[in-house]
Amino acid sequence: MLRQTFFLASLLGALNLYLAEDITLQILSGILFLLTLGISLVWPEPLPPPPPPDLWSDAPEKKEREMKTCSNCGKAVDQKWSMCPYCSKRV
Repeated sequence: MLRQTFFLASLLGALNLYLAEDITLQILSGILFLLTLGISLVWPEPLPPPPPPDLWSDAPEKKEREMKTCSNCGKAVDQKWSMCPYCSKRV
């Protein structure tokens, strides 16, 4: 809405520039026209509203994957893996 208002003001400045007879009014109308047209073209769009607070669900209580520890290095690996990705030994 603000961009449209500045664009309307630039149109009024252009009309005033066209109809003015005094050189001072023409200069001021030209400055008004350029300034308001520039603002209407460059002014950013407003940000969208923030998401509702209940958009994200709570984290699950249990882990999604079952893990086991490597017998060689002791790091947690996936239950289905047969080789440890950290030490390359058989789990």
